[in-house]
Amino acid sequence: MADKSTPIPDDERDIEGYVNQRLFDDGFDTLADHVARKAALGDARRYSILFLLYEREELSRKTLADAIDDASFDMTHHMGELIDTGLVARTGAPEGADGRQTFYKVTHLGRQEIKADYENVTRHHP
Repeated sequence: MADKSTPIPDDERDIEGYVNQRLFDDGFDTLADHVARKAALGDARRYSILFLLYEREELSRKTLADAIDDASFDMTHHMGELIDTGLVARTGAPEGADGRQTFYKVTHLGRQEIKADYENVTRHHP
């Protein structure tokens, strides 16, 4: 947290630049990327998919679709949101699995999101 001597932006229109500099200047991330990830997790089923992948490491598209159990759920769109924001990645089929299926795994960023939420909600480390 910044102390009272931390300068505030001179121009209110540059507040996003200010936040980018204060939070993301030394990292690989940007405010826009961070907000996009939060928006992707604003859907309860997408969040649940990420949580399930966090716990199970890697799952097939079929397993995820079966867990959602909603024929109207657009799996392609929702998985695309999670992939585009860097929370989930497609991966090859594990040894012994049907190589024709698509498999997904949680990324480091996805793991961090769930871990932080887990700690904030339960006050315990996973």
